[in-house]
Amino acid sequence: MQILLVEDSPEVSMITVEYLHELGHEVVAVADAELAVAEVARRSFDAVMTDVSLPGMSGIDLAKELIKQFPKLPVVIASGYGSLNLEFLLGQGQSNVLVLTKPYDLDALQKTLAQVTESAHA
Repeated sequence: MQILLVEDSPEVSMITVEYLHELGHEVVAVADAELAVAEVARRSFDAVMTDVSLPGMSGIDLAKELIKQFPKLPVVIASGYGSLNLEFLLGQGQSNVLVLTKPYDLDALQKTLAQVTESAHA
């Protein structure tokens, strides 16, 4: 898969890029939501993975913007805040948005991306 990673922590970004490469994915990493919106408009991605806390536009607001512009694009929101109520935050019917709880390991990332693939083919 072609994945856009949106993560403002250089350390977390580097580790996640390594994980994604290890899982066989191609990755473009950016540090904020505004750059992510520009990248998604410029090129095609199979999924976007974003941190919930970003400088400027939050990961939640990024997910809302991507849902509006690209309704079928899968979005994974990584959060260290425990479970997020996506229905409350994003509205009903957002089956293409998943939450990945931080800190995550390679196995958790792989399972979440398998869900992304399943939802894309459903």
